[in-house]
Amino acid sequence: MEKIIDIREFKLLSKQFRRVAGDLLNTHDTYEAMRLAKRFVIFIDSDPILSDFISKNHTIDFNIEEIIRNKSHNEKFDIPLKVNEEIDFIYQLLSYSTNKFDRYDTISRSYAFYGGAKISDSIREFNREVVKLLVNHISDYLGEKAIELGIDEKPNAKILVQGNVGQLNFSETGNVTANQINNHSGNEELLKIAENLLRSLQETPISNKELKEDTIDFVQQAKEEIEAGQQPKPSLLRRIKDSLSNIRGTVEETSLLATHIDKFIQTILTIQL
Repeated sequence: MEKIIDIREFKLLSKQFRRVAGDLLNTHDTYEAMRLAKRFVIFIDSDPILSDFISKNHTIDFNIEEIIRNKSHNEKFDIPLKVNEEIDFIYQLLSYSTNKFDRYDTISRSYAFYGGAKISDSIREFNREVVKLLVNHISDYLGEKAIELGIDEKPNAKILVQGNVGQLNFSETGNVTANQINNHSGNEELLKIAENLLRSLQETPISNKELKEDTIDFVQQAKEEIEAGQQPKPSLLRRIKDSLSNIRGTVEETSLLATHIDKFIQTILTIQL
């Protein structure tokens, strides 16, 4: 993988992560918490920078199923002391749980084990004692990268991201003009995102068939223009964004289509900045 990203895009990633994490940390309903936890994990998995961070800290394959099964009803999780193992364990716990359970209190209930405690209390405490640790580690990582790359001091610089997930390297490529966002590697990345989005749009049932057909046509037109080496017109990008936003409100929050829509919108917003 080789990609040049605008500093605005990096800042947008940080902002979006804080929002997704904040939604999870502030919820109290067991079903809503699980829905937001799924979105949190999907957001990490779908972003190469965040998934690279998780991969670099992966050291142990924890048997989460056995850990949950053998834990007593009032026993908290034994979170490792080493930072990389702490990150690894919490991520694996959330990833496993969001795939296996419908209720968040399946993993949080032991965190408020006292008379009169409610499910909402256990969710709040579990998020505070467990999930927030992972959120803080990722936030610190993004903040450290921003300092390392001199993002605040070089607002017009670009960031070069190279390597495979788990081996990404970052370097500042210098101050360049904004039209360089239309480089070959950037086009390849946008094409890949567009292809994934088109596939999801075609495969996902959507009640408003006209909206679905129009959106597919818009995205296909943008894809063809990019393949021809042209920059899609702002008016076309606006139509795509509006159509995708309308569809986004009708599909499951944790669906693959929702993820691809978010990724595409994030990318075209960066192009328009």
